[in-house]
Amino acid sequence: MTYDVVVLIEREMSEGDARRVAALHARYEESVDYHLLVSSQPESGFGGPLALLGATFDDVAGLPGPAVARAASTTTTLADPLFDLGSVIEHSSRHLRGASGYPVNVSITHGEVLLALKTLVKTTNSHEVVVVAWPETAARFLCSDWTTRARKTLKVPRVRILEHDT
Repeated sequence: MTYDVVVLIEREMSEGDARRVAALHARYEESVDYHLLVSSQPESGFGGPLALLGATFDDVAGLPGPAVARAASTTTTLADPLFDLGSVIEHSSRHLRGASGYPVNVSITHGEVLLALKTLVKTTNSHEVVVVAWPETAARFLCSDWTTRARKTLKVPRVRILEHDT
């Protein structure tokens, strides 16, 4: 039996991001299958999932629309899916596979992020969703009831929010 985890990212995962995600499951007795979900439209940030949960990216981030671009500029060494989706997929999956030793399956969404997330959780029978977000976004997620609403909407026992390693 495997423990399936969907990992939603908005930018490339660094080695530090991957180590922190893998550490969440290091003590599990069963093997873990990671399902990495990458949006090909990062300029919309987490607007998709937040919109269905009753908030927009701006509401949660507490910043004007260009916040995504501003946050991206703080970590220029990480690939941006808008410009280099291939590198995001290659580097992120390699980092997560190296940190965990478990398989990493990659899915790309070209549209609504929450719909893709819900579908991936359902088709993989995932037990957990990990969202790796920019620090400003993660702080607002944690201060709101977003994780509880996301857990109910996604019908998954656990939703965790991690900050991108900057």
